[in-house]
Amino acid sequence: MKKSDIQLFIASLIAISFLFVAQTTSAQSANQKIIYKAYINSDMTSWANTIHSIETNTPPASIDQKLELINFYYGYVGYLIGQKKNGLAKKEISAAQKIINDVLKNSPNNATAMAFKGSFKGFEMSINKLKSISLGSESLSCISKAYNTDPRNVQAVTDKANALFQAPALFGGDKNEAIKVYLKAINLIESSKSADQNWLYLHILITLGKIYEKQNNLSAAKMIYEKALHKEPAFRLVKENLYPALLSKIKK
Repeated sequence: MKKSDIQLFIASLIAISFLFVAQTTSAQSANQKIIYKAYINSDMTSWANTIHSIETNTPPASIDQKLELINFYYGYVGYLIGQKKNGLAKKEISAAQKIINDVLKNSPNNATAMAFKGSFKGFEMSINKLKSISLGSESLSCISKAYNTDPRNVQAVTDKANALFQAPALFGGDKNEAIKVYLKAINLIESSKSADQNWLYLHILITLGKIYEKQNNLSAAKMIYEKALHKEPAFRLVKENLYPALLSKIKK
């Protein structure tokens, strides 16, 4: 084979590979964009419909696709628990846990999946108070394992921050340390250039903003909410609720 033929062959392989990756990324991004739009518009009906459409019509095959779907469940279940819709939350937790266990069966050291396992144990704990001690212990153990496996994994870092903030001091909770870890998660997302159309990034920002408000650090909360609006001016929760309420509080 001539050198020119070899070069053409290699170029063709690269082009085919690029096309395949682009098609896969495009398909994944389509769902991510729908979820992101649902998040900034507080449209949880669209969020739920997207999850169930994926499960029914395009079940995830690769680990990345499964982790993406778990990410969607993660946000939706958190919303359901916040709305006290525990019956529906229990059903969605079970569906997500099946996917998590499948990922960990094939990739036992996957930090993202391990962090999700801990998070969903935490969700279970929220709706099953009788098992709060055992589920809480399992949740913290999984999150710690994920964080220790990869301390730069965004999901592991985020869930570590959540655990530090929510757990009682007796079980290792530390609200000031939680703030530092939330800031680490934000920095990791920003430094990896993955903040655009990332619902979790915006969610971490408003979580931190609310914490600052509770601590009466209103200037820090204002800075965080403005950061969220700079990234996404159409973010309804901040634009119509959190930010105006904070400004009113500052003026008093």
